[in-house]
Amino acid sequence: MPVQTFGYPGFEEPGSLLGPLYVTLLNDKVYVQEIFNRIVVFDRTGRFLSQKRMPEFYYPEFPLRVLDDQHIVVASTDIREPCSDPLGKPCKETRTVSILDTSFTHVKGRFGFYPTLYFEKNLATRAPRIDVNANRRIAAVGYSLSPEIQIYALSDTGGVFLKSVYFQHPEWHSPNEDIPANLAINDRKKWESLMLRTSQTFEVFFVADTLILAFFANKKSDYYSMKGWDDSKIEPHGVLVSLSGAWQQALELPGPVLGRDEAFHLYIRLSDEPDRRLIGRFRVEVRR
Repeated sequence: MPVQTFGYPGFEEPGSLLGPLYVTLLNDKVYVQEIFNRIVVFDRTGRFLSQKRMPEFYYPEFPLRVLDDQHIVVASTDIREPCSDPLGKPCKETRTVSILDTSFTHVKGRFGFYPTLYFEKNLATRAPRIDVNANRRIAAVGYSLSPEIQIYALSDTGGVFLKSVYFQHPEWHSPNEDIPANLAINDRKKWESLMLRTSQTFEVFFVADTLILAFFANKKSDYYSMKGWDDSKIEPHGVLVSLSGAWQQALELPGPVLGRDEAFHLYIRLSDEPDRRLIGRFRVEVRR
């Protein structure tokens, strides 16, 4: 039984929700991030407050990450920047992350760049995956088809690159040839075949002040035949990586990682059966 519900199906009416993707708590407000670059804001009682979007020209890769009471961090594209067209390859001037004020009206800074793999190959799936350790003011940024995780020191107006660490796992498979966006239109069968042979990073999460979990998955052969989402169509995997990059540990996950809380508990879906979904709370403990 639900403890509390927010919104109702719809799109134009205040408080309606069409395609909820993520939920973020910020300044005692609940931000529901939806498709079409829409953010619907409620208070904690479920009362509708407002509807927001990122500023013009900016397209987000949710979820939002909170830096402090005045700033949020969002993986995002600015279509005015060089090489921002998703049909082509990025260049070194292409930025991947924005820092905004909490009103979503002003982008205060941009930082982040695509990893080496994306300059070597034309890869359509290049969405950044980001987490923020607000206490230490650092960000970890991963990318869909790359095992590289970039570490940044954060300010109110941007991020300073510190280092890259590379995770390893026996089940990780990097792309061995180009997978351009237009291939999905011109030769869908080949595009699916290449993607089925390629691992995909879904999220990166801080699980301690100096430890990051990279959650990736391999798609099963019938992945592209499913309607909606089905956990059984992927094989979830994880890698723990230290900030220094000097230590890492491969993990076998019981299901997809949905998120974490401020105490670094991970929330993993254990069952996706309709009306019987089960989510477990886990904490990473490293014993040396």
